[in-house]
Order: sequence, then C-alpha cells, then structure tokens
Amino acid sequence: MDKISKQNGNMSGALARSIALLSVLSALTISSNYILVGVPNVKLMDAIVFSSSLAMGARFGVILTVIIWTVYGTLNPWGFSLPTLIVCILSEMVYILFSKIALSFKNEWSRINFYESLFLAALGFFSTFVYDIITNGFVGYLFYGSVIMGLITMNFPLPMGLMHEISNAFFFPLATPLIYGAILKVRERKI
Repeated sequence: MDKISKQNGNMSGALARSIALLSVLSALTISSNYILVGVPNVKLMDAIVFSSSLAMGARFGVILTVIIWTVYGTLNPWGFSLPTLIVCILSEMVYILFSKIALSFKNEWSRINFYESLFLAALGFFSTFVYDIITNGFVGYLFYGSVIMGLITMNFPLPMGLMHEISNAFFFPLATPLIYGAILKVRERKI
C-alpha cells in the first residue's frame, strides 16, 4: 500500500471514529436528558460536553453541542422556543471554554487524584454558574424585558440555578475520567 492510500485510510478511520463518537455521545446525552426530565436542572449533558471537548477538542464539542441542543431543545418536554434554543446552544459553549482551562493544567484526564477531582468539581460549579447567568439573563431579557428579572428567577422561588451548579460539581469529577478515558480508547483504536 502506498503512503497516500495509507494516509487516506487513517483519515477516513479517524473520521469514522469521530462520527461514531458524535452519534453515541449525542444519543447518550439526549436519552439521559429525557430520563432525568423529572429532576429539574440535573443533567449529564454539561459533563458530557465538557469531557468530550477535553478529549476531542473544541470543534468536536461545538458540533456535539449543536446536535444535542437541536434535538433536545426542539423535542423538549417543557416546550419549544427558538430564541431560548439559540441562547442555550451558545451558552453551552461555556463548557467547551472551561475544558480549555482544564487542559491548561493537565493534558490527560482519564485518571485523577483527589485534588484534581476537587478542581473538576470547582470547574463544574463555576462553569455552570456562568452558563446559568448568561442563559437566565438572556431569557429574562427576551421574555420579561429585564435581565435582572431573569437572574432573580434563576433561584427564586425554587433554587433551580443552585441545583444545576451543585449537580454539575458532583458530575464533573465522576463523569470526566470515565468519558475521557472511553473516548481516548475509541480515538486511538486502529481500524
């Protein structure tokens, strides 16, 4: 086999693995969102997007985010709103940006120690706080004409924002090593 054919075979194998990963991770995320629909603001989605971006890069994370939100945001049990969908897709990019912060501290995340798990918990909490501020601010502006009203309703009368932040602080250190490690195994596998 000549060198060019071998390179094309490696590229097509890498592309096939990326498409397979996008399919599996999208299905996992969307199905887990529907399973957890009865638990307000508790979702594995953010940890999956974060971990996937960590392992596969920002472009992969963006594509995954758009796929997930397009399906879940359109077929949402709580209803559909195009402006809210756009805000959610753009806000989810926060987790991709925070994955870059994690990569600046450590290159490999399939195994973590206690301090790294605390670091991931902090990243999960603060990235979700940023996501909630952006999302609730924009949604408040779109529907109430007030960013402040959107931010107030984030935690009142129910602490929805706090539930989201705490659950992600819990999910990030648990899910990241598992998802990151699984993605690496698939990505490095020879076809």
